[in-house]
Amino acid sequence: MVREAKGKAGADVQVPLRSLGLSLSGGEQKEAIQKLIEELKTRFPQLSESYHITSDAIGAMATATDHGGVVLISGTGSNCKLINPDGSQISCGGWGHMMGDEGSAYWIAHQAVKIVFDGLDNLEVPPHDISYVKQAMFDYFQVSDRMGLLTHLYRTFEKSKFAGFCQKLAEGAQAGDPLCGYIFNKAGEVLARHIVAVLPKIDKSLFQGELGLPILCVGSVWNSWEKMKDGFVGVLGEHRCSAFSRFSLLRLKQSSALGGASLGARQIGKALPLDYAANVDVFYTHSFA
Repeated sequence: MVREAKGKAGADVQVPLRSLGLSLSGGEQKEAIQKLIEELKTRFPQLSESYHITSDAIGAMATATDHGGVVLISGTGSNCKLINPDGSQISCGGWGHMMGDEGSAYWIAHQAVKIVFDGLDNLEVPPHDISYVKQAMFDYFQVSDRMGLLTHLYRTFEKSKFAGFCQKLAEGAQAGDPLCGYIFNKAGEVLARHIVAVLPKIDKSLFQGELGLPILCVGSVWNSWEKMKDGFVGVLGEHRCSAFSRFSLLRLKQSSALGGASLGARQIGKALPLDYAANVDVFYTHSFA
């Protein structure tokens, strides 16, 4: 990819870049990143003189602003990271589907499947009728009963495949199925609790801009924002205070690779000019009365 980019830029592929910035999932694992950099230098010495590899959350925020804010990821998995103006970082979540991923596509799919299983077992009373979700579950996984689903849950389990069921639930919520709507509302609540978790550590200056607290939303689950809004706003409303009275949700209009490149330039003392306003779209703003 880097060689291809050099070619498109008209640069000599044999001449190393001054610095290469990369924004990667798992980029906060220092030992793994150091090994990756050493491997790149050994195997591809013409690639770059210097490297700066960071997480997808940091790259996304660096694309949106140079002042910091909160990144809230809800895709296949979920994660929340606060980046203060001084560069300090606080995380909540990001532990994978066995220990977290609350509010993610995987979590939403799991909640739906679990409600169906528990309802049919008479273990728990479902909050709403399970008919739509049950049939959508059988159709998506191409099985005729719950026993058939066990293969997908265990022997051939794929997180991304399982999380893909969330799309069918989003369609159900859009069509007005009460159970799908209930689950997405719960997703909004649990995603908001990630913000609540980092709230005490947020630099006061991040509350004071025109947008209030900027929350950068990354991942496909945010396409169902309207179905999560009430739960999300409700939880944040319970924790409003004189400092935290307004927030805005932003989504990227450009690749987080821009932020990665910017951080790569900063690594060697250079500034990459970015038009931050053109890189994001503010899709929701809320002020607490």
